[in-house]
Amino acid sequence: MLLGSLNRVFRQIGLATALSFAVCVALAAPAAEDKVTEEVIVKGTRPEVEKRVHTFVKGVTHRSYAVESLVRWNKPICPLVAGIPAAQGEFILRGISQAVRDAGGKLAPEQCKPNFHVVLTPEPDQLLDLWRKRAPKLYGMAPPAQVRRILGKPRPVRAWYNVWNDCGEGVDTGTIIAADSNFGLSAVTPYGTGCLKDSRLTFSAVQSISSVIVLVDLDDTKQTTLGPLTDYISMVGLTDVDLDGDWGDEPTILRLFAAPSDPTLQKMSIWDRAFLKALYGTSQTDRHQRTEVARAIVRDLMGQ
Repeated sequence: MLLGSLNRVFRQIGLATALSFAVCVALAAPAAEDKVTEEVIVKGTRPEVEKRVHTFVKGVTHRSYAVESLVRWNKPICPLVAGIPAAQGEFILRGISQAVRDAGGKLAPEQCKPNFHVVLTPEPDQLLDLWRKRAPKLYGMAPPAQVRRILGKPRPVRAWYNVWNDCGEGVDTGTIIAADSNFGLSAVTPYGTGCLKDSRLTFSAVQSISSVIVLVDLDDTKQTTLGPLTDYISMVGLTDVDLDGDWGDEPTILRLFAAPSDPTLQKMSIWDRAFLKALYGTSQTDRHQRTEVARAIVRDLMGQ
């Protein structure tokens, strides 16, 4: 996998001359003794578990999926990590790669063009300003105001998704989508001849991630070890999640920064892993994909 410093990622997007700071901040290494025990099978009656699962899935996938598909990668994923020492970057790369395999996604060959960018910096707002001025195409065709509205919201980890509205699953025709994390997707320009009309049971177009930028604030995550941080990055990078959603009472890595001392939130929970596996294992063209995802999660959680 391709690994580099901030200088290296800037060279790829033409920002080497604008770089005014370099990052050599070491994050806390994963503690060998940090072991989280979790149940393999979730307890409760099937109706109880089904209710909890539907709440969880609805909370993670907050969009109006009655009129659009769930969002995921259909092309091979090529992650790049920049801004930290090589050994720590390799740790994050291995974690992302394993999460992709566990979910059922596709990894690109070792020599590939990065499309899953993870940048760690103590100056995220300065970096965003540089990107907006010098590399506006990094955000697809989204207007600057939209970029500021999404990435300008302070968070320990911010994510930007560039999404294609593909005809069928993984076919690059249809509509270019400007993805604005956690606030919905908006079509910005036609591409190709368009897709066939949706039917009562299926979508003719599906939402496929073409690239993602995950921006990590080193100051806000300095107390976070690499293991939990890697799982969080993987979760938000594999699908457009609602970071402000109502996930019920279930354990999820998405609560990492809300409850950093909770030992049950130091890695992807079985709920998280079951969700990603179901997301990548069900058909995006199915109008009832979210229901199918929930059913698959219930089977996983109940050990069936």
